Amino acid sequence: MTEPSMQRKIAVVAGIVVSFSALLWLVSFSGKPPEILAQIGFVCAVMCASASLVFSWAALLAYVARRRHWSPRACYLAGLSIVALLLVPSYFAGGRVQRVDIFLIGLLPTLTGYLCRKLAYPELSDEEASAPEPPLSLFHK
Repeated sequence: MTEPSMQRKIAVVAGIVVSFSALLWLVSFSGKPPEILAQIGFVCAVMCASASLVFSWAALLAYVARRRHWSPRACYLAGLSIVALLLVPSYFAGGRVQRVDIFLIGLLPTLTGYLCRKLAYPELSDEEASAPEPPLSLFHK
């Protein structure tokens, strides 16, 4: 994996900032849209902002994973780091637990970890990435 350009790094950080602020704004929306079409639009907007945040965060984590030589399993676990970001919109939602919060905190870390592993190690299949580690040995082979 080659070193990403400065423009690409700025684009990833901008994607994180914009999608996080959009998600924060959408989740802190206190009213419920009265019409069914408006409710569908709200759900689509939340999913779009979430997908953008997941992709940008996974791209950042994939760069860090390749740079620090993380294993593919560590990439899966690195997806849990997005939970810290997702707890902020949940706090600003006024303490009420919504279906959106359960979606954000439940599904997005899994998707982030999977996408991070796919971006960091595209040559590995799913079976190779989740294979057990070889047992420790006292002698080198």
